[in-house]
Amino acid sequence: MKAKFTLVLLLFCSLNLLAQIDIQKRFQSDSRKYYVWNKDYDKYELMETEYENSVIDIREIGSKSNGYIVVSMIDNGLVRMHHGSIYQFKQDSDEEGSWLIRSKFMKGKLTYNPKENTITYLYDADDKRYNKLMIFYVQTDEAPNASLKAIVKSD
Repeated sequence: MKAKFTLVLLLFCSLNLLAQIDIQKRFQSDSRKYYVWNKDYDKYELMETEYENSVIDIREIGSKSNGYIVVSMIDNGLVRMHHGSIYQFKQDSDEEGSWLIRSKFMKGKLTYNPKENTITYLYDADDKRYNKLMIFYVQTDEAPNASLKAIVKSD
């Protein structure tokens, strides 16, 4: 009887090891800076600082180098959405990491810096560099499931 119980327990434990790991992080931003590469000065030039809402979702499926990223922004009353599949993850420092993403029409890089609470999103790449970048000042959602919000009691 003990042998059967142990065998069943090992079977359940081994199935748990094969379970897919999904991690989703949602970041909210109420301001961002928009930069464009200036060929004349050979540097990024600040085009505008926007105080509009943005949501950034990072969904890792199985590992940090698989999943997708969605960046949705409100820009002058219009909704803009950039999205792509994660194909590589790089750990830049102890806390800072970068996801490389691509879709049918674009290639981009998203870097999260938890010390400064910023996400840097580089996109519109050519052979040499990314031509556009945005820096989002973010706060993470506290709820474990990013789609669920806590209900606060008010009297």
